[in-house]
Amino acid sequence: MGDVAVAVAAGGLSSPPTPTPPELNMVAHAVERLVARNDALLLLAHAEQGSGEGVTAMAAFEGTGPPRIGVAQYLERVHRYAALEPECYVVAYAYVDRAAHRRPAAAVASRNVHRLLLACLLVASKVLDDFHHDNAFFARVGGVSNAEMNKLELELLGVLDFEVMLSRRLYDLYRAHLHKQQADDHHDTSNKPDQEPLRVDGGEEDHDDDRITRLPDGVLRYDWSQQAPAANGARRHSSSQAPSRYS
Repeated sequence: MGDVAVAVAAGGLSSPPTPTPPELNMVAHAVERLVARNDALLLLAHAEQGSGEGVTAMAAFEGTGPPRIGVAQYLERVHRYAALEPECYVVAYAYVDRAAHRRPAAAVASRNVHRLLLACLLVASKVLDDFHHDNAFFARVGGVSNAEMNKLELELLGVLDFEVMLSRRLYDLYRAHLHKQQADDHHDTSNKPDQEPLRVDGGEEDHDDDRITRLPDGVLRYDWSQQAPAANGARRHSSSQAPSRYS
């Protein structure tokens, strides 16, 4: 990721500072926590087995060197120049989670997280925003070439199987999880009881509820291995519901 850091440091874009949305901070916190844990596990696996197996499944998102810019700094730069809607960061985090479940042999780690996040933010912006920046702009902001940005987008869409839509209920659950994780990490939770599985009561039936659990450590787990039917029998999060740019 050293090449990304060099390109980011080189600048070339100008934009007035804008307030950082809380969603960005929550996502940065969660992803940094995930990367720190996975880096430690990969280091241990390498020491025991003498190989870096697990990273190769995310090889398309790997940089040529170790990162020289933090996740939070990277997201803040994207926000400064792209001015994405706050919801884009939560949806991008959902894509990261989905990619990790679709590639269970992979690990979201320091060598791939920057490019993965950049691709997730690009796709989230295209899905959520009526007017969005093109790939060339995201490439400049993210410190990669336009050709690589196009490649990263296609790779991510392949991992996601073009399932880029989130129900409102699922979005709210992800945001609540990110907020709780950040709050818990800033307080002593050692004496708190284990969390019960996440349940949403009231409102219309939503099959997402049957696929979401929260482990005792508070980690949200969503079963991406199966597609939940919508009320009319259609598939949820399917490419058929995506905008024409992904049809």
